[in-house]
Amino acid sequence: MKPSADSTVLPASHPTLIRHFVLAALCAITTISYMQRNSLASVEKLVAPDFGLTVADLGYAKGYFFLAYALFQMPSGWLAQRWGGRRTLTLYAAGWSLLMGAMAFAGGPSELEGMRAAMGVLQAGIFPCCTMILASWYPTSRRGFASAVLNSFMLIGGAIAAALTALLIGYTGWRGLFALYALPGLAWAGWFYYWFRDRPSDHPHVNAAELELIGEKPSGSTAVSTRPPTHWLNFLFSLPLLLICIQQFCRAGAVRFFDQSLPTYLQEARGQSIRDANLWTSLILWFGVLGGMFGGILSDTVLLKTGSRRLARQGVAIGSLLLAVAIYALAYQIDDVRLAVLTMGVGYGVMTFSSPCAYALTMDMGGRNLAIIFATMNMAGNLGSFAFVKCIPNIAAGHGWDAALFVFLAMHLVAVVCWLPLNPNGTISDPSEG
Repeated sequence: MKPSADSTVLPASHPTLIRHFVLAALCAITTISYMQRNSLASVEKLVAPDFGLTVADLGYAKGYFFLAYALFQMPSGWLAQRWGGRRTLTLYAAGWSLLMGAMAFAGGPSELEGMRAAMGVLQAGIFPCCTMILASWYPTSRRGFASAVLNSFMLIGGAIAAALTALLIGYTGWRGLFALYALPGLAWAGWFYYWFRDRPSDHPHVNAAELELIGEKPSGSTAVSTRPPTHWLNFLFSLPLLLICIQQFCRAGAVRFFDQSLPTYLQEARGQSIRDANLWTSLILWFGVLGGMFGGILSDTVLLKTGSRRLARQGVAIGSLLLAVAIYALAYQIDDVRLAVLTMGVGYGVMTFSSPCAYALTMDMGGRNLAIIFATMNMAGNLGSFAFVKCIPNIAAGHGWDAALFVFLAMHLVAVVCWLPLNPNGTISDPSEG
């Protein structure tokens, strides 16, 4: 839809800011989705006894979400490319929010597991949609920043969920809490469908200057990629995509320690109450919020200063992962809970520098297959999340939290090894290009 003759638009020399409102809208639904997906982890020690389960048994409900989320990444990416972000993201957000509310009425563990798995199916589409939208609405030089902001709001959702759970659980119980968490997603879905447009040139409030800044001409041709589509076999079995997927498997799996296992770790290994454990968890997740934001700014700054995508993507990612491991090792040696938690939070913040680098890497190398390639990477990440939330409770129960933390650190080092050969200047199907 083109701007009408009587539309109020800024002069061509002053770009409108609709792209930033688009990013804000994506950040809002990302926050909501993470509040919903993390809600079970915050109250698992209350939910499990109600169903006659142990916390380890409840790992199936958490794990099935990530398994379904992983398996439906590529179908959701395909649908996003076919239908566009506006229709698909609206459909997904409304659907998973309805399921969040339905979980409040679960009568047993099988119902809870089924609804969590169905939520995973629908939430699988959020980041293929968001990445495709950002690639259409932001120029290459600002994609690290946009990715960083989006990544930070994932963690904000987890932090808000932990803090709200600590404050509200005594009044609502876990069932009331689940029903309450469903409402924001439903409201967002209705508003987004009304307001958003897939192409900047179709939005009634975008002027010519903003289209030029984004890289889209008023006629509607985009600058997302000039590369021709690649047959899926050429990129699905390529070495760069394999390495991207392995590093994502390890990094995303390791992140689950903070938003899925940390409350239980702080209760069992550090002697904290459920309230204090969730408040500490919320604090640590805020470190990740700031770290992810700074990491994206750092990556874009390095790119602008040096012109090197390898330094901006590879260098920042590898450096952050190695430094995070060193900080985690230091936190492990500290007996005082407050100091240990703060040190752990610093390590987590540094680790999240790598997240916007991975997102920007797929935009740099994805070409016209971006939604499917990002979905493949995200599928690997959520398989890592599934493996982590399934295995870590059993490792902690059988061998102690020391063994679980060793696995957590090892996953960071494997991710570093995978980043070393990646060349952000090429495409997934031709890594030497550029």
